[in-house]
Amino acid sequence: MNTNGIEDAMRTILQSIEELVAVAEHRRDRHARNGLLAQAASLNNLGERVKLHQLPDGVVRSAINDVRLDTLMILTDLKVSLTFQKQELAAPSEKLRVEAHERLVNLDDHGEAPTEATQRARSQQLSVIVVDLRVLGDVEKSLRNCVP
Repeated sequence: MNTNGIEDAMRTILQSIEELVAVAEHRRDRHARNGLLAQAASLNNLGERVKLHQLPDGVVRSAINDVRLDTLMILTDLKVSLTFQKQELAAPSEKLRVEAHERLVNLDDHGEAPTEATQRARSQQLSVIVVDLRVLGDVEKSLRNCVP
């Protein structure tokens, strides 16, 4: 069994999961976080099973690929959610701009119109989302290129 390629794939997937967990925690998405942690546990469990039993190469590769694909699905959900948030904050249409403005006003403790600080906070939120989307893009490339 070509353990070097399999170990590299497992390491890449686990590293990708760590980065995705950080984004999920940052977004306060417990569903994604828990799913990712379950995938990491499954992959770690596979490593232990491989050490205990001599599993056929095809079984190991298939299990690793399943974890990789499940992780990509969770990544896609995060990416869609972030893209919608980004579009909402960017508010290209008047309707979205008005809705975003109303939500920001409702978040203001005093019910006043958005201040410069509120606008800065909105801009910072948008910047954070853009950074998170870049992380997701990098992780996606790494997972797509990682074939056990």
